[in-house]
Amino acid sequence: MKKLSELLWDRKSSGVYLLEAAAPTKELERLAAGLNFALFRLEGRNIEGKEQFLREAAAAFRFPEYFGNNWDAFADCLTDMSWHNTDGYLILYDNFRLFAEHSPGDFETALDIFKESAEFWRNQAKSLFLLLRGKGRESWNLASIKF
Repeated sequence: MKKLSELLWDRKSSGVYLLEAAAPTKELERLAAGLNFALFRLEGRNIEGKEQFLREAAAAFRFPEYFGNNWDAFADCLTDMSWHNTDGYLILYDNFRLFAEHSPGDFETALDIFKESAEFWRNQAKSLFLLLRGKGRESWNLASIKF
């Protein structure tokens, strides 16, 4: 199992991961800054459904005002991000279980969009990493990493 600091250096590893341990936010900020990555934090404590997720994600990722609050617009914005001048994107999604348990289909859709976006950025010689912090089901078939 790779450590997060090793994983972030490998663009080919861009993707969605379960973060096994609580990583101090200051340390994540340091890692992101060292790689010239934009760091975003999505707090899922109050996200139970699609609309809440899209609203919170748009605010956390600072999507443009024209964001359409639907899955297509979410995918479009994640594969544009031109309003961020950076070499990559590190997204920390805390407390994701509420969304996963209340709206499993929508949660799966969000994960699929994140995975597709990570692949898109990999092909553009950039990185996108989504780190799910907290306990979750293993049926998502995600690799776990240690901090």
